[in-house]
Amino acid sequence: MKITRAIVIEPGTAGRRKLKEGLEKADLQVSALAEWEEEAGRAQLVVLGPSVERAAQVARAVRKHLPQALVLSARDDSSKASFADGVLPLPVSAKDLRVRLPELAKLRTLARGTPARKGRAATASEPVRASGSGLLDPLTQFYVFEHFKDFVFVEVKRSRRHGLPLALALVAFDPMSVEVDRELREQLHGGLALAVRRSLRDTDYPVQYSADRALLLLPHTDLAGAHTVARRVCERVARSSLTYDDQVLRPTVSVGLAALAPGREVSFSELVRQAQRSLESAQAAGGNRVEMLAETPGLEFEGT
Repeated sequence: MKITRAIVIEPGTAGRRKLKEGLEKADLQVSALAEWEEEAGRAQLVVLGPSVERAAQVARAVRKHLPQALVLSARDDSSKASFADGVLPLPVSAKDLRVRLPELAKLRTLARGTPARKGRAATASEPVRASGSGLLDPLTQFYVFEHFKDFVFVEVKRSRRHGLPLALALVAFDPMSVEVDRELREQLHGGLALAVRRSLRDTDYPVQYSADRALLLLPHTDLAGAHTVARRVCERVARSSLTYDDQVLRPTVSVGLAALAPGREVSFSELVRQAQRSLESAQAAGGNRVEMLAETPGLEFEGT
């Protein structure tokens, strides 16, 4: 779906004007409204401004009238917008928008058209490859790396080209005192998925990189921001417990970080290798840690 026309919905006059001007700089034809109305016309993109009241209700009305349109929520903070297809960070960056709109449209099309299916088993170091056209991992509902890798590669290239920060976080469970069979693995990864989703922003992407490792792609995020996200994941997992085979287990995870600083010519593969080394270092130090080998010491978290 090629996006050429957009509708802005924002009650505030000044905010509506700024959104319209920002989208027009991205070469879009834009109509700006104070509130949603079915006579607004056709568009491939609808942007809900930060002042829109009952935004989830408005988004439902938009989708009923324009089912193919991409719905974005314009935000000046990192809060979530589960009712939208994504967040449009404010102020609008036309250069960034030109790149991200086709990617978001493609992801929405894939998510709507490809139900999750179980793939063959993979080793801890081998990227997950789902059978058929499954876009999501059946245990975590994270993106399967095989289907998501092109988007990841483009995101890294885009960050290098425009001098934007980007971080990766590689997450894995620390060794446990019991054998992890399929039933326990399903419980563990279901809990991890919940901890990860509660820790991420709408602009972040969880990817099932391998059978036992989740990769978090964090665009527009420097090392300090990546540490914040990783801490949340570690702390949430460490606070949890589960009963298995008459035992109460308190699993923990370790996280290895890698960051792309503006001006650095680093490939996605190099970032993953750096995150993998950081993860191995965190686990060797006892686990329940966030580690960045390049320059930042590990941070340890204790469950409560």
